Amino acid sequence: MNGKYLVFSGGNQAVPFNDDYSSKGHEYFDVYSPEIATHYGEVFWTGLNFNPLPKKIVDRFKGKVIAITGYEQDQVMVSPVGQPGVNPDADVSVPINWAYNHHYIVWVTGNHSELVRIPNPDPNDVTVHGSPKEWMVIDKPSARERINKNIPTNQMFSEGNGGESRKSFHGYPTGYAQLIDSPNMWHIIPMQIDTRNRDCGVTPKDIKNCTNHKVPGPEPKQARYGLGIPKGGSPYSGILECPCNGRFGGDPSIYGKDTLTKSVKHHYICVSQASCDNATVVNAAECFSSLSMLGIKVNKNVTVSTPTNSVPYGCTVQLSSDGTLTVTYNRFQSSAQCSTSPTRSGTAHFSIGTTAKVDLNSTTAMINISGPSNVWFGIGFNASHMSDSPYTIIVSSVGIQERQIGTCGSEAEHCPGDALETSIHVVSNKVSDGIRTVILSRPLKGKTNKHYTFDPSAQSQIDMISAIGSTEIFAYHKDRTAGVLSLLAKAKSTCICDIGRINQLCETNGTSCDSFIKYCVPPPAGDLLRQKNPTCNSKQYAGGLRCCKHKRIMLDADQPVRPELLRYHMKYRFWFQAYEANEEQVSHYNLQRLHYQTEAWAGEYDVPPAFARPRKPIPGYPNWPENTPTPGTTCTGKCPDGEDCECVHTITHRWTVSNIRLFYVSGHCHAPSCISISLYRNDTGHEMELLCKQVPVHGKGKVSHDKFDETGYIAIPPCLFGNDMGLNPSIWLPQNTPVVSIKHNRNTHMGHYGEMALWQMRVTSF
Repeated sequence: MNGKYLVFSGGNQAVPFNDDYSSKGHEYFDVYSPEIATHYGEVFWTGLNFNPLPKKIVDRFKGKVIAITGYEQDQVMVSPVGQPGVNPDADVSVPINWAYNHHYIVWVTGNHSELVRIPNPDPNDVTVHGSPKEWMVIDKPSARERINKNIPTNQMFSEGNGGESRKSFHGYPTGYAQLIDSPNMWHIIPMQIDTRNRDCGVTPKDIKNCTNHKVPGPEPKQARYGLGIPKGGSPYSGILECPCNGRFGGDPSIYGKDTLTKSVKHHYICVSQASCDNATVVNAAECFSSLSMLGIKVNKNVTVSTPTNSVPYGCTVQLSSDGTLTVTYNRFQSSAQCSTSPTRSGTAHFSIGTTAKVDLNSTTAMINISGPSNVWFGIGFNASHMSDSPYTIIVSSVGIQERQIGTCGSEAEHCPGDALETSIHVVSNKVSDGIRTVILSRPLKGKTNKHYTFDPSAQSQIDMISAIGSTEIFAYHKDRTAGVLSLLAKAKSTCICDIGRINQLCETNGTSCDSFIKYCVPPPAGDLLRQKNPTCNSKQYAGGLRCCKHKRIMLDADQPVRPELLRYHMKYRFWFQAYEANEEQVSHYNLQRLHYQTEAWAGEYDVPPAFARPRKPIPGYPNWPENTPTPGTTCTGKCPDGEDCECVHTITHRWTVSNIRLFYVSGHCHAPSCISISLYRNDTGHEMELLCKQVPVHGKGKVSHDKFDETGYIAIPPCLFGNDMGLNPSIWLPQNTPVVSIKHNRNTHMGHYGEMALWQMRVTSF
């Protein structure tokens, strides 16, 4: 469908692998999505219905197994309009510089599974390709009775899935596939951005207009870091990088200090300090309102009217021996101080009917957890969402377990994670009036680095998550929420401090605001926090998926929306073989999917320009000094203005994998700055041994020879391993193998928002 592909096998050189499915006797079927119709600058990012597979495929594989050996992807205008598949020979491919494919996620389900929408999706859970997860696949009850119980009931397809997707190979070596029992439906969530300059037309007859056009359509001021379109034009649109703008999230450095697209709010915390120093709450109203933000339910508010040394200066809360809570505001200087004692207590009440109470002394934590007795329930420490991979305690009639959840790194499931060594002692486990209450004890220090460590001398506030299930067997949650556990000194004052203001991204009039702090992995495992990358929090955030919601127009508020609609469909061709098995052998082994992020676990990151320019502050790094390379940047030549100046931005991530065999390894990055993404193993005897290096192949603009050769856009050849001619053997990575990912982007003169550096792999465990 898309012509010849390039395939690597470990290094960064193409190997003579036969990528022609039909020559190997594979069959195929095509599917089309419902129509996508967008205005210029519009984001399209939503699920597109539940679509049946071709009837001949459903009938043929009812009660049988299909082996998907690979697939191809395109986006096409069809004729007649609105009737995809009726006349496939008339399909016209939509160039990637008309509609930029940020990414896609495709599911194929079978008779024994279904795709369901997640209630109340967590906006901070970016395990789905850096975007909030809204769907998941579950097995139907019939899955337990099926014949092929070791065969998956569904599969997800999301490799090489951005602007590089059409010319990047998606397929597997002989004898390996994605297996599906009784396939019947498919579903797609595309993330597309309309970047076609409307002056060039948007119909099939306009396909040859502006093929080398280097003047993209209008862009918001914040596109390209406010530096404007380069001299000589640009083959890509700055809109594809999701810049925040005058409609949502625009930065004051671009839109002026009075803009309402970034606003501020106070951020209060409970601390284990004698005083707040320079972070004292400044008035009684803020003091009293701050407690609700901290999850503290007070019984009494007190304002000190005359000077006294009986209570500390500022905002404090007191936990009495009978459990009542009093908040006090004292505007007068005082010699009294807040408690720094490690003996503390706190309770978090969650809206889903669960409660967690924690009592700490100098050595031990007593944990009291309650929830519905007829289902499982759990709490996670130091987390706002599952992708933080927190230490979690799960409770039900079946037992009590400790887990680290959300560790699988999959883009398509909330991972149940890993069971941990037992560190808790069960003091009691009782049920009364439909509520189960357990009291547990454990040391303050975690048994391993995966067990949460309580440190009341440094931390009096813990972000928490809680969930309940549908049954008493631990599985996907029925409901979940987040909260805060504030640990208060017993019978003494605890300080409430105002640690400053956090920025919110807002719409033009200052409404519908969004504030966040992402879980960016700290060094030495990851680089984003060390580099203070703007993607990690709403204060610095300047562009990316947070500003790129479905139906949002990526223009400034004063830029008009053109009426012309670009109308097209996503098209997929699935190559397959029939799966066969007997007692001695099988025709295909199923490949499992693994997903890791070099930008762990932010889902995206910024590549700032190498240098700040005069009177051109860098959004996200507003006070960065001129003539100093931005964080993560290294340069050669005379910089910043020499003709030989060349600069590269680098991020690194280190993690471990266990007992996997690599067959398909593909990185993901966006046009046009990607230089390379490399994966190494780094255990003893294999120090920084290259597993896969991917170097993008950039389009030359020869679209008359190859319709997919758009100027500046990329294909990323995957690394493929197996026994086929030309391939290196598959690679086994044993228990706890350290791996390192390094991503390079060019940023000499221009920065880039919303870049990605994730790995999408297919492996076996044998």
